[in-house]
Amino acid sequence: MFGLATAMLLQACDDKEKAPAPPAPVTDQSYSQGFESLAAAQTQGWVFKNLSDEANGGWTVASATGNGFTPFEGTKLLTTDYTATSGDLHAHPEYIISNWAISPARIIQNGDKISFYTRSHGSIGYGSDGSFGDRLQLRLNVFNTSDSIGKGPTDIGNFTKPLLDINPVYKIAGPGDYPTTWTKYEATVTGLNKPDSGRIALRYFVELNGGANGDEIAVDKFEYISASHP
Repeated sequence: MFGLATAMLLQACDDKEKAPAPPAPVTDQSYSQGFESLAAAQTQGWVFKNLSDEANGGWTVASATGNGFTPFEGTKLLTTDYTATSGDLHAHPEYIISNWAISPARIIQNGDKISFYTRSHGSIGYGSDGSFGDRLQLRLNVFNTSDSIGKGPTDIGNFTKPLLDINPVYKIAGPGDYPTTWTKYEATVTGLNKPDSGRIALRYFVELNGGANGDEIAVDKFEYISASHP
């Protein structure tokens, strides 16, 4: 009996030794980006890439947009528009706009929150029918800290997890359309097996005749609030 108890005790100790150590706590990864300078954002780890058909220009920082949007806060905002492609959108209605703003690398975990403010012209634009839809995606890469997004306008690279898709059907008015006043959007990271390194990306994505569906958007006050934030 004593021998059996001793063996069970030794087995229990052995199992305890084999148990995996709990993961180290993730340090607070939070930050806020006001986009007062494109160069400053790049220094802080932001990457800007334009994979649109006949790519031209891309995201810029300005004190106001071409349509007169002023910043939500501070003196500058982040903006992009239909000129992300230099192609003739009347001759090539199949052209797609895919313009990326990729955030700095972070250790990402469930419960992290991403928020930003954005707006467009919506139903007061200047299209042939007096309006444009516009669209913006928020995507997550938890494979690695790469900013790889592929090579073409439909590619997403490692940013395979969608977090938000603002106006995916290019509505010009009514529920679900792109807001024409500064509006806050927020997403929460869920479904990860464990904390992992990665990046978040904003993607100005206009397909289905990019010229008819895209005009101009602005983004301001981007915030990443870590679940570890006190």
